[in-house]
Amino acid sequence: MRFHRRGDAASALPLPLALGHFVPWYTLEPDDFPLPPELAAPLNWMPPIEPNRHWNDARAGYRRTHLHMPQSGPYDSRNPDVIEWQIRTALEHGIEGFIINWYGKYSVENVITLHWLNGLLRWNSAHPDQPFTYFLSLDSQARDATEGKRPVSLHEDLMFVRDHLMTDAWLCRDGHPLFSVFPYEDDAALWVSELESVFGADEVDLVWMNSAPGAGETAVYPWIRPSDPSLEVVADHAWSDPNDAGTAWLESFYRATNRQSGLAYLMGAVWPGFDDQLVSWAWNPHRDPATIRPRVMCRETTQGNTLSQTCAVALDYIKRWATGEADCPLALPLIQVVTWNDYAEASTVEPTRDYGTGPLDTIRTFVHEARRVWPTAPTAP
Repeated sequence: MRFHRRGDAASALPLPLALGHFVPWYTLEPDDFPLPPELAAPLNWMPPIEPNRHWNDARAGYRRTHLHMPQSGPYDSRNPDVIEWQIRTALEHGIEGFIINWYGKYSVENVITLHWLNGLLRWNSAHPDQPFTYFLSLDSQARDATEGKRPVSLHEDLMFVRDHLMTDAWLCRDGHPLFSVFPYEDDAALWVSELESVFGADEVDLVWMNSAPGAGETAVYPWIRPSDPSLEVVADHAWSDPNDAGTAWLESFYRATNRQSGLAYLMGAVWPGFDDQLVSWAWNPHRDPATIRPRVMCRETTQGNTLSQTCAVALDYIKRWATGEADCPLALPLIQVVTWNDYAEASTVEPTRDYGTGPLDTIRTFVHEARRVWPTAPTAP
């Protein structure tokens, strides 16, 4: 099993590979960074870009301040200097790629993604000895006409991705480009079918969230949640214990997915904490207005630092897999950092004024230790 950039199949990337979940959300002044004409050409319609988008914009959902102040202060995700700083900072701390949360062809997030890929191309051209990689996390909300989006069919979105967003830096496994999905329905079979219609049968890896539905997905990954299932979002007073770092949930995820057939590998997860109390949906969820839903997972719990705890779970799994334990047959070659820069839900590891580079220092240490163990592992299928 080899992971590599799409344009360099001969150069295997070191494992495990840490990848930051990256949200292309933020703007300052709408007209500051126009999309270059050659990048805008495939778009028949341009979504309106708001000022201070997702920092403090006019829509009620994001009319707020954020819990952590970025080291640079509020920034524009289209700014080439910001993109270069994010890539350099990630690489300096053991994160060698981003998983870009993508919301469809006619979304502001796509416009920002086009800017980001332009910045990635510049970085990789200027730093051939320090290349950065990426793939997309396809968000099911791309089908919703929200936040200025103009939805198209999933097929049209995937065609756009194939023709305009897949560069030589895209992450592949043995020649298969990776895609993950952030689903809101149990519809993995639909995603498998649509990916096959665009890319061909068995030509891409689909990485599904939280469980393996057995619909043809290649791998699965866990998302942030507490360990006690009674504290999940559907319950009254959800996540009522901020002291719960979610470690038992991660352990149960690794156990359960190893018992399921058809998977090639797992993508693990680590996270620093979570706090969505400043966004509107935390107080008035559409599914049940009577449910009090702000979710808080402290960065520092009575058991220790949350990021360190989740890193320890992943490291323990890798050690057990490396020694050939029977209940750990699936490799854990990828680790998703949840998240690089979601300030709305305070799950950031990107440097800020209050916690600095502390979380990134933890990740760098974790990656070093995990790679020290990795060479002793048996050959993965």
